[in-house]
Amino acid sequence: MQRLIQKIAERITAEYTRLSIVSNPDGVLTNPVVQSHLLSECGLNVVVGSQLQLRIHYELIYKASENDRFVYVCPNTDTLLPDMVQEARVTDFSIGQLFPLFADKNLLQQLSFEELIILSHKMGTRRINMAEGKRMVEDIRNEENEKRKHSAEHYRQKLQSVALEWRMMGQTVKAISDVIADAALAGVFDQLTEEWTHVNESFQGWLDSNYFALQNSNPLLRPACVNSVLPHLADKFGSGDKIALVVVDGLAFWQWRILARYLQKNHFTIKEDFTTAWLPTITMLSRQAIFRGDRPQMDYKQSPEAERRLWKDFWQQVGMLSYELQYLYDNEEFAINEGVNRLAYVTVEMDHKMHASRDMRDLAVLTDVWAPRFCEQLRVLKDMGYTIYLTSDHGSSAATGQRPLTQVEKVFLYKDGSRGKRHLIYNSDHTSEQRKLYDSASENMKLLSRDNWLAVRDFGAFERSGVSLITHGGSSYTEVVVPFVQL
Repeated sequence: MQRLIQKIAERITAEYTRLSIVSNPDGVLTNPVVQSHLLSECGLNVVVGSQLQLRIHYELIYKASENDRFVYVCPNTDTLLPDMVQEARVTDFSIGQLFPLFADKNLLQQLSFEELIILSHKMGTRRINMAEGKRMVEDIRNEENEKRKHSAEHYRQKLQSVALEWRMMGQTVKAISDVIADAALAGVFDQLTEEWTHVNESFQGWLDSNYFALQNSNPLLRPACVNSVLPHLADKFGSGDKIALVVVDGLAFWQWRILARYLQKNHFTIKEDFTTAWLPTITMLSRQAIFRGDRPQMDYKQSPEAERRLWKDFWQQVGMLSYELQYLYDNEEFAINEGVNRLAYVTVEMDHKMHASRDMRDLAVLTDVWAPRFCEQLRVLKDMGYTIYLTSDHGSSAATGQRPLTQVEKVFLYKDGSRGKRHLIYNSDHTSEQRKLYDSASENMKLLSRDNWLAVRDFGAFERSGVSLITHGGSSYTEVVVPFVQL
């Protein structure tokens, strides 16, 4: 992949400036996999937006940075303001520019990036006419489909062989998550629907019998739910110990298993465990539960400042001083104050990648590209003498739209965080509407109904029929089971 990525970088950048502004009609630069590889392999930050959005980024981010390189992708470069034009290399780019000897440029635009990589290796420096190009693409697709069939059968057998022993949950979680990670990286997870449905249905049985008791369990030995993370750390460590809590927004346990492989290569010592997200699996509730160290509150307004207050309040209540506490968020400078013994670091990069993914393979590849870079940040904390605990507020699930909410249904879902693609939270006055929706949706989706909320158990979503997406809020295995790991 590096060769094709390098060619793209050479086409859209210039040595004399760290800013490029590109018109990209075929949209290849909006592909999250391409963006991630341009960042990891070439150090290029791709920013896609309207001219107003890019202008704001230029003033607030580009001008404030000294060394970062940016590629702005916009629909029309003709109406840019003069100061940006003078600063940047302004150009247009389409994937056809990298394949000048391939006659059918329209066919090129229909190929996935993985198919383009294979095509670039196969054609070499030969001129390919329209008919030959069509045959070549058909051969590539047939070969890839054949590989996936064999690969899918391999992972199907592996998933079927996992003993779903929820009483030995640590072993079960690890075995399932390794199969998910490898199948997703191989691009065949979507072919394991029947087997994955069986695993998730078994997990729903465990959840009904055990999950809600975990929210009130003793945190002394381990935090069984995310609201016990801080009480567990408070009980285990003294005020003089240097502890860093790293919260990776949107990191499912199977994605952690990808990250773990890179940490092992970098000689990290890992004590692996898992915990469970708060239901519904949304940031407003589950990350709040982490930083509150208690049950989340519905009137809470999610923000980094709110989390900073919760973090300091919790530790000050157990006797620590303000100067010993620090909270860092993704877009803040990664600078740690002297004397800090309780550090919180929240990164939302993985959550953004999750929402940008089209399928599980996208998400797996993006995780695989992100993981080595993230190891470097964790190494900084280790070198500063911190014991690191890594966790997440929720995972995610591949889902397919069943139907959108009607306007009447939306009337009763008006508070912040009250409606999502895989969850709904009602005001306590509207439980009858909650029951109506539960009854009507059960024909297409399996729902968990509890208190004043609903969460999707299976792989449906409140979205237009047939639309595929990666999201969260439901109670599926990959949304609920998240890492709790000591490094």
